Amino acid sequence: MAAAEPEHVAWLTERQVARAWPTIRATCLNATANANGVRNTLLTANSTWGESKWSMFHPEDVARVAGAIADGTAELQPHWRNDTPEAKLLDRRLRRENLPGAIGCALLIAIPLAVIVIFLVLSWNDSGSSSPSYWH
Repeated sequence: MAAAEPEHVAWLTERQVARAWPTIRATCLNATANANGVRNTLLTANSTWGESKWSMFHPEDVARVAGAIADGTAELQPHWRNDTPEAKLLDRRLRRENLPGAIGCALLIAIPLAVIVIFLVLSWNDSGSSSPSYWH
């Protein structure tokens, strides 16, 4: 009897899984996959900036869990979904926690920009008054 040839599987990326599971938060894809028995593999690559790791998921398992999510039988925590009251509460909390950083980034851009504009306005006004040829 001949040995069975290994099955060729076109593993799915996280982006493809996110499209297959639109009601699941992108940050919770791995947790959802692990809770529902989705086969996955972790790939690693080295580059100039260090090691990168990403997960790839088995397409049959992803399709099975997509059906389970649709009919409500998937093993899910409420905050993993993006359409539950818990998820909305989490979104509000994250926005509140990230607000100081957003304000800091805005100030980091606005203050140097304001200084440059003031400098340009002052230098433009000074250039006309210093030349006696403008006084006729």
